[in-house]
Amino acid sequence: MVFTGIAVMLIFVVVLTIRQYQLTKRYNIVISQSEEMIFQFSTVREEITTALIEKDWQKIVRGADRLKNLNSVLARLQENTLIPGEYRLDLAKQADLSGLAIASRGIISSRDKVAYSLRLQRKMRVLAGYLEQFDRVIVGRMRAKVVRFQTMMIGALAAVICLISFSLLFFYKRTMLPIMRLVQQTGKPDIYSTGFSYDNDACSEVVLFTDAVNDLLKKRATKGGGITQHGEHFATLINESTNLANGIINYAQLLADSCREVGIGGEERKILETIIEAAERIAKLNKEI
Repeated sequence: MVFTGIAVMLIFVVVLTIRQYQLTKRYNIVISQSEEMIFQFSTVREEITTALIEKDWQKIVRGADRLKNLNSVLARLQENTLIPGEYRLDLAKQADLSGLAIASRGIISSRDKVAYSLRLQRKMRVLAGYLEQFDRVIVGRMRAKVVRFQTMMIGALAAVICLISFSLLFFYKRTMLPIMRLVQQTGKPDIYSTGFSYDNDACSEVVLFTDAVNDLLKKRATKGGGITQHGEHFATLINESTNLANGIINYAQLLADSCREVGIGGEERKILETIIEAAERIAKLNKEI
């Protein structure tokens, strides 16, 4: 359970990291598009202004064509969903590059080209100021969103670290510490008779394992006691058998001595000697057992 929880939290951290990378990448695209549009517009504006000063009307027409191409960059910026809708709507109203391109072409047919040039420069100056302001606002909002997400991610990482730390402490207290205490008990000389003891806060697996070991120790002790009792009974039987064999030897020896004194034949003494030898063999076997 602890390891599964830690794995889930680490996966959550990886997902947050990937999300931050994707979000930063998309915001950088928006910032790059805005800066590219401002740079291109500034270049075209500079070109048109120079043409107005030099009264090169054909150059102004070429600048108008470049304004039409710049309109595609503006369209891509307006389609980006990361920019709030109100900003995109305001950009569509204020940044009229198509109208500015048409106005740039109209200078050729105008009668008062100086007044027309002043109006055209004023329009380009107003549009340049708006685009710069739009860029500052958008860049600020993008960076603010990234900072907010990073702040949230830092808080989430702190929470994950705390949860992982508490999970490991829980695992150590419920599992590792009881196991180490069981290991310490193995050095006691009377552990086979008393059995193992576990902490009250030990996990269920440690409790089941300890109980199973204690049951095995009890069965071993019971079996060992039966063997001891059986061994004592067997030793008693061997002792009695040895005593009986010694009695037979003594009685047979007395009979053999009596037969020798009264002069009884050798066949009877041979039988008694055979009895004595058999009893001595029984005593010797009992001693080996």
